[in-house]
Amino acid sequence: MEFPLHPQTRSTEAVSKMITRLLETLTGQVQAQKDMSDGDILQALAITLAVRARMVDAPPDSTLALVQELVEKAYHAAQQAASYDAARA
Repeated sequence: MEFPLHPQTRSTEAVSKMITRLLETLTGQVQAQKDMSDGDILQALAITLAVRARMVDAPPDSTLALVQELVEKAYHAAQQAASYDAARA
């Protein structure tokens, strides 16, 4: 999958490494918690994103707009990607 990064991205390598680590962590949690649903995973990610966005030193409206923009672009890119077999996380 290829994702368009925000123009102000400082380190594409750091973004890539963090995505890899987050997905590895999710995979481990899903394997350990067999009763976890996809909705549970999305809820946990949404809450984590909201907490992290709250920690940003910027006006809340600006942060919310950025979060929405980033999620929408990433979601659209993921939907446009070719389907393939992958881990559940």
